[in-house]
Amino acid sequence: MITPTVAGQEEAQLYEELRRAIDEFEEGEQRQIVLSRMVRQLRFAKWRKDRMRKVDTYCQRIKPATLWIILATGALTPVLLFSVFIWVSLWVE
Repeated sequence: MITPTVAGQEEAQLYEELRRAIDEFEEGEQRQIVLSRMVRQLRFAKWRKDRMRKVDTYCQRIKPATLWIILATGALTPVLLFSVFIWVSLWVE
């Protein structure tokens, strides 16, 4: 999980790169390409930070029983699917 400090540092680094890209390139196609790439990265960083905040709040509220149910479901799903596959193959044969 990403801490708010790490996310803030990453976002600050991306803004600094954007500022350098603006200063480095003159008007033209190359500048537009670099700027659009940097804007996409900033949007993704912001989206990921918001998403991780939601995941973190959910993980802090989760109860141990719910966690065990999630883990058991994840562990037993492949076994169940494999059993169904074997049963269907024997039935079709």
